[in-house]
Amino acid sequence: MTPLHYACFWGYEQIAEDLIQCGAFVNVCNKKGQTPLDVCQPQCKNIVLEIAHDHGQAPNDRVPFKDTTWKGTKSRTRDATLSRYTGVDVSSLNLITKIAESHSGELWRGKWQGNDIVARILNVQEVTARISRDFQTEFPALRIFAHPNICAVLAAANQPPNLVVISQYMPFGSLYNVLHEQSSVVIDHSQAVRFALDIARGMSYLHSLDPMILRFYLSSKHVVVDEELTAKLSMADTKFSFQEVGKAYSPAWMSPEALTRAPEDLNIRAADMWSFAVLLWELNTREVPFADLAPMECGMKIALEGLRVHIPPGIARNMNRLMNICMNEDPGRRPNFDQIIPILEKMTL
Repeated sequence: MTPLHYACFWGYEQIAEDLIQCGAFVNVCNKKGQTPLDVCQPQCKNIVLEIAHDHGQAPNDRVPFKDTTWKGTKSRTRDATLSRYTGVDVSSLNLITKIAESHSGELWRGKWQGNDIVARILNVQEVTARISRDFQTEFPALRIFAHPNICAVLAAANQPPNLVVISQYMPFGSLYNVLHEQSSVVIDHSQAVRFALDIARGMSYLHSLDPMILRFYLSSKHVVVDEELTAKLSMADTKFSFQEVGKAYSPAWMSPEALTRAPEDLNIRAADMWSFAVLLWELNTREVPFADLAPMECGMKIALEGLRVHIPPGIARNMNRLMNICMNEDPGRRPNFDQIIPILEKMTL
């Protein structure tokens, strides 16, 4: 993605104009074959097109993506560049209200640089030099601003003993909260399908990244909902390599193989598809999966005794089939997100 791609994607018309005046081209493709005009917001697309014509550009003559990494035009990889991001000072955060507290740490609502934010203060028994270094290396990869269905980590504070992850405040909170803990939002079947489509699009993007984001465990607790009822994957809920090692606090959404295999032996894409199937079940039933079981008992029964969510009668036939396909016992026979997005798109019509 070029800077012009980002400016067009977010609808920053003035920045796009400045970039074009400085020599940026509207016909250069990204890895997915998309030009800045392809990802441009509708309200500024014609203006950007007009500016490009005024500067003698030919938008229809697409320039294919060319990876120039390690060919002399880049001195370091993307990961190395990201790891140079040093984070923010804890004292610059105005933490106002504690929202929640869990095994992962404390969740605070506050302000940072005039913006409403949520700050996660990680629960780490001892922040050693190695943990601080790992945190510094891992969190920049979560600053993903290139997709509308991903809620990025805005910044982080790495000041032992405090490790803080900062993300945008979402008024409705998590999808779990919307479905099970409040009643101000009415979730009908159409809205449930739109949520599912948003999540599938976000997961498709995450699965396209190389390297992939590790330790993002898909569940309704790790999806947030904005004021326009758009579902977004919360990157701030991604676990770090030093967090909760060997523990699973929400096994109800996890696949059987994810509960029995080491992460390095796991097909992460297939495991995520199982989690998506459970999320589909949750969206359609408005129930918490295995709410009557303690997490340990739930995980043991899923992994060893064949415990599965029961699809009740009354679920639409197409949705029932989609759930069963996504929850295939054979990980290799589960679809990928690119394959199910068109199915969900047809369901929204």
